[in-house]
Amino acid sequence: AFVVGPVGVATAAEPVQPPAPQPAPVTTAEAPAAPAVTTAETAPTAPETAAQPATVQRTHTVQRGESLWRIAEQELGDGMRWPEIAELNYGLPQPGGRALDNTHWIDPGWQLLLPPEPAPPAVPVADTGATTHVVAEGDTLWGIAEQRLGDGARYPELVEASRDTVQPDGARLTDPDLIRPGWTITIPGTAGTPPVVGDPVAREPVPPPAEQPAPPVEEDVQPPAEAPAGEAPAEEQPPADEPLQPPVAEQPGDAATQAVGDDVQVPVRTTAGVGALLAAGVLAFLAARRRTQQRRREPGERIAMPAGALADTERELRGVADPMSVELVDVALRGLAADCARRGVSLPPLRIGRLTSEQFELYLADAAELPAPFVATDQGHVWLLPAAAGRAFDADELRDVPAPYPSLVTVGHGPEDGHLLLDLERLGTLAVVGDREPSREVMAALAVELATSPWADDLQVTLVGTCPELASGLDTGRIRYLPTVGSLLTELSTRARHDRAAMAESGAYSLDDARARGVAVAAWTPEIVLLGEPLGPEQDTQLAELVQSLPRVAVAAVTSGNGAVGQWSLELSAGDPDAAVLQPVGVDVQPQRLDQHQYHQILELLGVTTQPARPWVDSGGRPADEPEPGDVGPGLLESLEADFDLPAAEPSPDEPTDDVVAAADPVAPAAQLPSAAPSSAPVPGDGPTVLLLGPVEVEDAEGPVEQSKYRQLTEIAAFIALHPGLGHAALDDAMWPGSRVTQNTRNTAISKLRRWFGRDANGDDYLPRVDSGYRFHPGVTTDWDQWRSLVGDDPTLAGTQQLVAALELVRGQPFTGVNPRRYGWAEHLKQEMISAIVDAAHELAQRALRGGDAHLARKASTIGLQVEPGMELLWRDRIKAEHLAGNRAGIDDAIARMTAISADLGDDLEDATVQLIAELTSPAPERSGVPERL
Repeated sequence: AFVVGPVGVATAAEPVQPPAPQPAPVTTAEAPAAPAVTTAETAPTAPETAAQPATVQRTHTVQRGESLWRIAEQELGDGMRWPEIAELNYGLPQPGGRALDNTHWIDPGWQLLLPPEPAPPAVPVADTGATTHVVAEGDTLWGIAEQRLGDGARYPELVEASRDTVQPDGARLTDPDLIRPGWTITIPGTAGTPPVVGDPVAREPVPPPAEQPAPPVEEDVQPPAEAPAGEAPAEEQPPADEPLQPPVAEQPGDAATQAVGDDVQVPVRTTAGVGALLAAGVLAFLAARRRTQQRRREPGERIAMPAGALADTERELRGVADPMSVELVDVALRGLAADCARRGVSLPPLRIGRLTSEQFELYLADAAELPAPFVATDQGHVWLLPAAAGRAFDADELRDVPAPYPSLVTVGHGPEDGHLLLDLERLGTLAVVGDREPSREVMAALAVELATSPWADDLQVTLVGTCPELASGLDTGRIRYLPTVGSLLTELSTRARHDRAAMAESGAYSLDDARARGVAVAAWTPEIVLLGEPLGPEQDTQLAELVQSLPRVAVAAVTSGNGAVGQWSLELSAGDPDAAVLQPVGVDVQPQRLDQHQYHQILELLGVTTQPARPWVDSGGRPADEPEPGDVGPGLLESLEADFDLPAAEPSPDEPTDDVVAAADPVAPAAQLPSAAPSSAPVPGDGPTVLLLGPVEVEDAEGPVEQSKYRQLTEIAAFIALHPGLGHAALDDAMWPGSRVTQNTRNTAISKLRRWFGRDANGDDYLPRVDSGYRFHPGVTTDWDQWRSLVGDDPTLAGTQQLVAALELVRGQPFTGVNPRRYGWAEHLKQEMISAIVDAAHELAQRALRGGDAHLARKASTIGLQVEPGMELLWRDRIKAEHLAGNRAGIDDAIARMTAISADLGDDLEDATVQLIAELTSPAPERSGVPERL
């Protein structure tokens, strides 16, 4: 079986009858039901001597997506105790006619016996006037306090009175933002101890109200609807016709968490079927292309950016992309390879990987021993890596370790929305069985992910008769297109013969052994052939011999169409493009696919990066080229010294000053720039400031904010500050792309943000309550607003003092320090900010160079390089500054850094850079002052 041991998941089959909705999946076979509402007036009087707690037999109703490991972790407190549950349930008949066996598959709706534990005794409530309230759908603590205590602001009293109450699902009230239907909230009287709401496994579920409460009025229209600033609404119950999802303790996030938490639940695939790993690969390639755009543009120009539907496509990709998961898989596999190399053993034969939000699972072809932090299961060929354990790897140290499994690729999404990855090299062949167009969609997704995969140092994807546009549109250097098979199989057979000879000569008995030992390197690079046309009988035989002969070589083939056959196959459903079965393991899969629309949208999105930069100033303005030395008259140096109280700069090439020696140090912080005169600084607002030119932060917000909500609220604040006047639809699309957002969710977030930002001296909210669009009070500003007030649209027209003051605002690249899955809406602004900062830094550096001030030129160029390290224009400014200061070590250091960055980006140095380096490194008569070409 494919899934074994503690990772057997409840997805093999849907239950015949979905379980009825209930507040918790745990039920009891014996205990009587407790009343739905208990009050102090009706609570029974406890005996003076507490009775010995009874032992009850507990059961657990399996929910979709659960595993024995997860159930043990939830019910017993330790996932390693899953065998105790398994032992109690082997052979017991379950709904649907099956029973638990040694494959450990479990189905939704099964009733699993749990190890017995003592039931907690009920603790009475003293007769002090305290009562209770059973939470109904739509309730909030603020609303309950307003109804029962007469003042919503008294909700903290409910929290304090109820925090020790054991709720029906076994949880307790710990977060005032989160209450659930069926929970019991203690309404304090004079004093007293809150009740324990019976045995949590004995409670009958509390039914929801017969009538749903009216949806709250739009927050913008009726402020009282969002008055409960401290709480999120109670969780909505799932529809009656769907199986219950795992309890909240196991869920990535509910509505309230989505609104204001850091760990916002996001979809794992786009509506068209693109998964998180493919999206992350495309976006990484897009980011590299944009860095090249920035490097190649001239001052005063802006790089081309997508608009309309293409911008929507990019936002959707950013909404599902998960760079953190990509990093986890990459470092985990390289870490495993490094350990094998240290121990002198072959790489374990990986066949399947499964990546969920909790862990990365490896399914090997044979049993093997893996190092920590991998965790063993009872199956010797199945190993787990908890997501948190990925921090044990040093990504920088592992960067130079060769990728051990370069042909690992996502085929779809299966149990628990996990990414199912296959090592195509290991399988040899994979058949995508289905009609022509659905098969092509799957093949396109395989090709794009392989072409952008970060855990493949190098590979070749050969497309035969399918997706011809990718060879030029996705120019990663990994794709080639052939219209027909032709002599391809003969070519691959020749390669296989040479690779096997190289391995034999090196003493490697397999490809895994060669990679682990670092020998027969020429045989490592895989070639994955994606066949869009059927093969003839002789070609089928030739292909089988190619991939099945031992030792195995780094060649694999994916065939497609209704006639495709193979030991491993992805069988597409004829009636549902999002349904398939992975054989021979029999796992239901949502295949990853690129339909025609999204396929072409991605190619067009990448095509935008090849468009020329557009001018920011019209052709009648000042030329964008670097200024010539003679353009500025005398007196600039003296004016700079007067403006910034700088000492006169009189460097000598032979005797560098202390300041020049210090300049050889790497990047200096922006704060060391000379301070501008107060009159040149922008007048800040009297309220909070949203900082965007570096790590995203909020300054001077005096209201309370929960730490767990800080990042999400900061993003909402940034969006509103940069897009004043937009309504809730735009906010929902930006903050929760691809997710269903309720009015309560949005209102709660806005309310929390309003309370955090506070009020001005006149008592007016910094986030006003308005009936059309969100916008801040004029007292709220951003550092980008301050930048634009100083520099405007054209830095060449700004004063020198203003340029210095503007660069002092820069703390790093804009929008850094954020969750990589967030701020997708800000990409266009981020690129605009980068361009503006680079242009201002270059303009100031040029003015300083022409005035002979090496110190100021160095500082300006360094700040610009903090924002865009690959910008050769600024490196030339930096090199010229070091030359002006007579700092030979600084010149060499700048050249070395620039060359290394250019090599990493795969770019050649620009002609102007090559010429400058040649002039500065060639022998020439010594002279002092400003070089002629500066």
